[in-house]
Amino acid sequence: MKVAVVTGSAKGLGRDIAMVLAKDGYTVVLHYLHSADDAKKALDEIKEVSPDSIMVKANVTSDSDTEKMVGEVEEKLGRIDLLVNNVGNFLYKEFAKTTNSEFRNMIESNLYSTLYVSRAALSLMRKQKSGQIINIGAVGCERLIIREMSTPYFLGKTGVYVLTKVMAADEAKHGIRINMISPASMAADIFKASDFPSGRPATHADVIRALMFLISPENSYINGANLEVSGAFVPGMKIDE
Repeated sequence: MKVAVVTGSAKGLGRDIAMVLAKDGYTVVLHYLHSADDAKKALDEIKEVSPDSIMVKANVTSDSDTEKMVGEVEEKLGRIDLLVNNVGNFLYKEFAKTTNSEFRNMIESNLYSTLYVSRAALSLMRKQKSGQIINIGAVGCERLIIREMSTPYFLGKTGVYVLTKVMAADEAKHGIRINMISPASMAADIFKASDFPSGRPATHADVIRALMFLISPENSYINGANLEVSGAFVPGMKIDE
């Protein structure tokens, strides 16, 4: 049995990732915090193809909560073969108007959640001498870019990029691979189609295809990589219409 934990999988991208993994033969751990009804609906659908899948509630910005979550997964399913760190809030707001609480939330939901859940899962993966982690980033996060309307978000995602590199180097000797997918914006309310060189924003399907590529056994030497799924989009770069 292969077990995949997908954080923030009650709806949106996380839900779509969880469903594809279930169809690919994984027993899925569907994680939520506030969206219990959405999680239950998603789990009912996932169980049709992966009947042993479960749902867990946890605040992944709390290290104690993440440890309890992973402990519950170990108790019920025995292992974690894949962790997808999908949780990460987004804020599009002028920096001067961003409150300290909003700033903290961007860092905690994007960077701390990835750190806490990864560390908890890694303790189990090391015992198995195998496992994979996929972190969801954002296009441009590997470069120092100044985004006045999303400063704390990019600080968090750049932190995830650094974390991916460091953890991959540390854990390779345990047979664990850690990679990152950085999509272009999927927010249609911020950009218009003409803002993208390829004529459209990224889609969930684009991200999922990249994820399935990275987790394939055939690509086992890809470790510590950041795969941009951006259609050549570069934050801040203007294109001719």
